[in-house]
Amino acid sequence: MRENDVFYLHLLQECQSADLQRRLAGLEDLYQHEYLDLVEAQFLLDRLNSTSHAQEQRAILELMCLLKKPLPIDALMAILADRETSTVYLRSEVAHTLAFVKAEEALDLLLQLLQDPEEDIFLREMITYDLPRWEERVPRELLLTLLTDSALGLCDAALKVLRDLPPQLIPLEMVLPYCRHEEKYLREAAIKTLIATEQRAPIDPMLSALADPEPEVRAAASHACISLVEWFPDQIPLELLLQALHDEYAAVREDVLDALGKIPLRIPVEPIIAALTDPVSYVRCATIETLGLMGERVPSSIYSALREMSGSDDSAHVRQRATRTLLLLH
Repeated sequence: MRENDVFYLHLLQECQSADLQRRLAGLEDLYQHEYLDLVEAQFLLDRLNSTSHAQEQRAILELMCLLKKPLPIDALMAILADRETSTVYLRSEVAHTLAFVKAEEALDLLLQLLQDPEEDIFLREMITYDLPRWEERVPRELLLTLLTDSALGLCDAALKVLRDLPPQLIPLEMVLPYCRHEEKYLREAAIKTLIATEQRAPIDPMLSALADPEPEVRAAASHACISLVEWFPDQIPLELLLQALHDEYAAVREDVLDALGKIPLRIPVEPIIAALTDPVSYVRCATIETLGLMGERVPSSIYSALREMSGSDDSAHVRQRATRTLLLLH
């Protein structure tokens, strides 16, 4: 009987050791040595109730997520509802566990806590991030309500959750105002949510974000341009993309080069050639890839520069791409 496996029994004892590190190692070994089919949920619940260490609480709850046996849902819900003696961190981890296993009986409590303005904002955010796990069980109206919440962290979480909806169900009119929000992380989140609408994506707000004062927002916009150029190749003004090739943020320059590579017959050759001297290696890689897509439009005079890069660039990736592009162009 595996229940009497000496090492398994040893691990159970280790999980109850007075030493935290031994307890953590015991929990890890239960998973690593594939003993989870033997572990009783009540044993893990007892261990959870006996510790105040956040790292150990998380390790125990992670194991609960992997159990095939029924979990003590009522006991977990009691911890989640307990504001007096349970920490916000523990309640948030329990909320995630209940969402992960899709404990139907816990959904009403989770939604109640989520909509309680007196509840801790961290817990509400964590519950929001897990809403996609419940799929159609969560009313779409709830997400729209969260977008108007006074807690900006909750709005940010709601914007991220909206991306999991079918593109046609993402409410553009609710997302667009956040493109102009004073908080940069909300502008960034809005851009990423808009691109999730795919063919419905509004072009102008995302192109305008290429001029945002914050690099993270510009990076979100430049990454969106890769898809925009593919979906709307004749509607994207080249001028804005070419200006972004001079952005101080390397990630923006790389994304714009990738976007321009989607329309190799429309773009001018000179700005792409100029980007071969970019100080950042992955931007040079993107430049070379785009030149390769331009084919016969690349003047033969640039071949010598590519040959030099293939042999002496300080980046192995650049050397590899330069060699490959030379073979394509020849």
